[in-house]
Amino acid sequence: MKQATNKNSGFTLIEMIGVLAIIGILAAVVAPRVIESIRDAKVTSAIASVNSAKTAAINYYQRYDNFPTDTQIATDGVINYKVDPSGVTAYSPDPGEVLSFGDVLVYQSQLLEQEKTPIGNPPAGSQGHAIGCSPVGETLAIGGAVYDGTAFRFKSSGAATRIVYYYMPNLTVQEAASLAAKINGPFDSTAVSDQNFIDASLTTGVNPALGGLEGANAFFQDAANGGANEYDAYIYVSHQ
Repeated sequence: MKQATNKNSGFTLIEMIGVLAIIGILAAVVAPRVIESIRDAKVTSAIASVNSAKTAAINYYQRYDNFPTDTQIATDGVINYKVDPSGVTAYSPDPGEVLSFGDVLVYQSQLLEQEKTPIGNPPAGSQGHAIGCSPVGETLAIGGAVYDGTAFRFKSSGAATRIVYYYMPNLTVQEAASLAAKINGPFDSTAVSDQNFIDASLTTGVNPALGGLEGANAFFQDAANGGANEYDAYIYVSHQ
């Protein structure tokens, strides 16, 4: 007599373990590539923000033939640069708001969005993404690094007297390395790791023995308000 077939039979335990193992292997291979692609897209977006700041800064300079420094803006107090660059007309900032050159560009609608990038993670209560303008040879008003025209000198700044820069705080090693590779590169074979790309362009000066750089438009230092292995970035925008 023929036995009836069990139509409700499912996968065996061995078959399920095999499928899960295959899924695990695929995830291990694909996930890092997906994460890297997402990070590259964020860095590309951050660079686009820098380029927008360059356009806005150039437009401002063509109109007024001058870049006001962050110190001047703070000293002048509450200024509505949108309607009166001379500083006669007052602007009422939010409580605790500290104005910088980037705010001037925003108020004038030359920079259409507030200074912000998809990389970096400024902690609450600290200086976030910002566009600053400081004299050469002084401590930068935003970020606190010293731009002395020698060790920490943007490749495109030339004989600048004032420097406009984009400050991005608390980047991860991977974010900082990707930013360095895209802005400062190409690197030679002496720079092979993420940390190498960062170390080649620290704010203490470009290291030509690592990466073969002749100059940099992105510099990095240990994050002032971040955790371990995080970096603040200073990106060239323009100069006077």
